[in-house]
Amino acid sequence: MYDKNSISHQMNLEALHEMEECVPMTLMERKCLRNWVRKGHDIDSNPWEYLDSDEMQLNFLQAYRLEIGYSSGPWDYWKGPEHQTYWSDDLKCFLSKDELC
Repeated sequence: MYDKNSISHQMNLEALHEMEECVPMTLMERKCLRNWVRKGHDIDSNPWEYLDSDEMQLNFLQAYRLEIGYSSGPWDYWKGPEHQTYWSDDLKCFLSKDELC
């Protein structure tokens, strides 16, 4: 069991608040994200252990979006095509264009 008064839990709640203000998300995404953090988990972790192309764990919202079937959307508009990565269902991680060949 985690300590609700711990510094790390308070920091996770602050990160949650910042993400809710800055990142567009659906009501269900917001609800699931809140539940994840309030159960004592780090906002930068996910229950599916999905990784990005650098083998760093995806944050909960990124992984949730992949888990329910969509990996990109209007929140990615600022990324240029040279920075796009692709999801590998086999490896359960993102791959850069170079790694696809």
